[in-house]
Amino acid sequence: MKYKKLTGIILKKQNYREADQIVSVWSREAGKIRVLARSLRKPASKLNYAMQDLSEVEIFVAGNHLPTLIGAKPIRQFKSLVQDLKKTAIAFYASELMLKMTADEHPNPPAYDLLSDFLGKLEEQSAVNDYFLIDGFALGLASVLGFGSPKKSNSHIDVNRFIEYIIERNVKSEPFLISV
Repeated sequence: MKYKKLTGIILKKQNYREADQIVSVWSREAGKIRVLARSLRKPASKLNYAMQDLSEVEIFVAGNHLPTLIGAKPIRQFKSLVQDLKKTAIAFYASELMLKMTADEHPNPPAYDLLSDFLGKLEEQSAVNDYFLIDGFALGLASVLGFGSPKKSNSHIDVNRFIEYIIERNVKSEPFLISV
């Protein structure tokens, strides 16, 4: 059984069986991974606080195919992202891009740093009214992953079309982002 200590940002959680969850994490050391968090949905779970969406954590996992989460320690929680609906929508849009644009278990430290810096900047902003920050993240991620950048990107619509062209599907959080 393989034991690993990873630093990562929680992108998504999916319910699995009665009280478990499968957690998608973008880690500095291993790239995008999915881990099985047993009993995470139970109110008495000790890992619940550490495993909040869009938080930076240090996780301890064991196993190979679908590693099991055996411990977690919060490093940084972006509290203002939860309190502001617009910031939440932007953060989940970025999370969806990380999930859809990257392959499993391909480490990319610059992509990790880009996401961490983006969430930090988003948290620091007092009000978010335009798409400047999210478009910069999307184009930066495309560049870090080797996709280049569009020839012309005057608007968020152009950037979104470019991203959808890369991932060959619609970005599901886009309508929510526009509506907020």
